[in-house]
Amino acid sequence: MPLPPLYGHEELTSRLAGTLKARRLPPALLLVGPSGIGKQRLGQWIAAGLLCESGPGVPCGTCHSCHLVNTLQHPDVHWFFPLARPKGDESKQVEEAEEMLVEAITARRADPLYGRPDGLHGLFLPMVRLLHRRAIMRPVMGRVKVFLVGEADHLVPQASSPEAANAMLKVLEEPPPDTHFILTTAEPSALLPTIRSRLVPLRVRRLGSADVARFLREVPKPPVAPAEAERRAAAAYGSIGDALEARAEADDVQAAARRLLETAGGKASVRFRYTLGVKAYGARSDFSEVLDAAAGILRDGLAQRLRGTGGADHAAVPVERLLEAIREIERAKSWARGNVNPQLIVAHLGRTLAEIGL
Repeated sequence: MPLPPLYGHEELTSRLAGTLKARRLPPALLLVGPSGIGKQRLGQWIAAGLLCESGPGVPCGTCHSCHLVNTLQHPDVHWFFPLARPKGDESKQVEEAEEMLVEAITARRADPLYGRPDGLHGLFLPMVRLLHRRAIMRPVMGRVKVFLVGEADHLVPQASSPEAANAMLKVLEEPPPDTHFILTTAEPSALLPTIRSRLVPLRVRRLGSADVARFLREVPKPPVAPAEAERRAAAAYGSIGDALEARAEADDVQAAARRLLETAGGKASVRFRYTLGVKAYGARSDFSEVLDAAAGILRDGLAQRLRGTGGADHAAVPVERLLEAIREIERAKSWARGNVNPQLIVAHLGRTLAEIGL
């Protein structure tokens, strides 16, 4: 699956296009800006512009080189990002890091909407050694080779392995003439000053809400409904990453709400097992969100029932039963706000909804 188009940043890409065409792009860039605004995607756009068969300049998006960049297959574009620390024999850790990186890029090729790195992931010494190994090689098919290092603030110089930072510094201090480095970070102060001094910083601003909403409507599968896309875009404050995380969380809540309602209509033994799996304490705000979503599902079914149309969950349930079920869920929400044990709430709610005949 190709990378999604670059959304927003038109003013910045317009300036970069002129720089690329004039062949004045600095050999080492640092893209600085908030998390989730498309810095790494912008780095891929720059790489495509450098390697485009009609360039350098604005990538045409149709030539063979642009196709390879946009499908993460170009042999001269090397994308590095935080991964788990290799745990094998030290003499084989570079090879292990390469295998992990290939596997991760294959996953991103299948689903380019990747999330933020795990808190334990980093750009560890074997990964930097792999970068160094590739940097000294000649380009395979393009004019230059490009190294995109995402989340560069995860470049961790360990006390026992200072050569990780030194290896990165060495390649930045003496870059091969046919090589460009593009690093990205949301926290430039977390980079070593010696590394930061070798990079030309380029500020990447937050996206407009319209760009975030358009991304949500056009890229994810299934797409986000227009009204919901507008709401999430407004709350994400210019970050597509935050908007996507909000969607994932909302999808999880919806799934939990559907399971609650399905269980309520099942046998007593099924309800009992479900109740035992509910967290007795903690995460009460999450539990309240599930109750909110369950009430919303029933209201959608009620609206469909009143309009005489089908398609929504519970649209075939009589109006009186839906109204009674919604009232019971609203009562359960008030108990949740009153700090009642969620297991007790679910046990009562499940039995009541079963009696209603939901």
